[in-house]
Amino acid sequence: MMIARKDRAAWWEFRRRMHEEIRALSLEAIKEQILNKLGLKQAPNMTGRALPRIPPISKLMDMYGMQADQPQSLEPGITHHEEVDEYAAKTESVFALAQPHQRLRHSKGSLDVLYFKFSDKVVQHRVTRAELSLWIWGTNQDNDESSDSVDLDNLEVQHEGPVTITLQRILRGVTESGGPLLGPPLTTKHPRPVGRRGAWITIELRRMVAEWFKHPRDNLGVALRISVPGGNHRRNARLVETNPGAEYGPYLEVQTQELDTRRGGRIKRNVGLNCDEASQETRCCRYKLTVDFEKFGWDWIIAPKKYDANYCSGDCPMAFLPAYPNTHIVSLAEPPNNTGPCCAPRKLSEITMLYFDNEYQIVFSRLPGMVVERCGCS
Repeated sequence: MMIARKDRAAWWEFRRRMHEEIRALSLEAIKEQILNKLGLKQAPNMTGRALPRIPPISKLMDMYGMQADQPQSLEPGITHHEEVDEYAAKTESVFALAQPHQRLRHSKGSLDVLYFKFSDKVVQHRVTRAELSLWIWGTNQDNDESSDSVDLDNLEVQHEGPVTITLQRILRGVTESGGPLLGPPLTTKHPRPVGRRGAWITIELRRMVAEWFKHPRDNLGVALRISVPGGNHRRNARLVETNPGAEYGPYLEVQTQELDTRRGGRIKRNVGLNCDEASQETRCCRYKLTVDFEKFGWDWIIAPKKYDANYCSGDCPMAFLPAYPNTHIVSLAEPPNNTGPCCAPRKLSEITMLYFDNEYQIVFSRLPGMVVERCGCS
């Protein structure tokens, strides 16, 4: 009886150490997998970088505040999964913050230059939407009544008229006078908020950004001309914030799409086991594993700060395979020295992630295959 108890205790200790080792290996594999899927050779260095105060980031952070960092319950026992093989598309958003251009700084006169740099991974996507956001200062800009953005459509307009913004893509070459060569103008007009600090406005730039993505070396930035009717705004008054380093600096929100060529339409039904660390189940099972990016020291990941990745562990005896009728069953024709089926993920799902890339732009991506939803023998 004592020997049996000692054997059982030794078995439980072996099991505990095995799971610790699997969890440690899984975490290292997840770190490497995230960097590879994001096209990063190493984790970006965010020393001295602060999260910009722009509306889309605030909305995404609110979304993560409601949905993320909450441990999900994993009830032990058999679970059934219905999944559909279908055509899918991965979409991601990039929030490109304006940067000083290495060669093209502010030009003479009323011309400003905005430059947005994109990583090699981002420009491989198709642009579905691109909007330039600019902060228009209100008529009472020195009176800090409110630091929040406001809806320009519901505000009174100043009598001097709206702000006229003309955008032109900077092309290769120079004019006869030595100035930058510019593309066709895109002119929009926007009312100034009265008695308010300022507000965000957006200008559609999908065609221009799509050209930058097709020909990255021709991305020399965009030139801005800003004016009001008669030019009668008070001297040195700010109309539109164009400083890349300002609190309300310009930014581009770009939505991209990457098509997945896998197609199908079959509905599949699968079963799997869920277990916890106290379970006495020895068969192939899914266990909970929480990934905590703050423990990694990965401050470049804005959200989520943690998520449940899960992992698979357990035995796969031949007699157990009929309990999983839809898993890949080992063929009878396999060679005699085959080690047999192993416990591995049979269904994976994606996570959404908001992060800084190596160009210090903010990217919202969907990473497939990051959560183990079901384990099975194959």
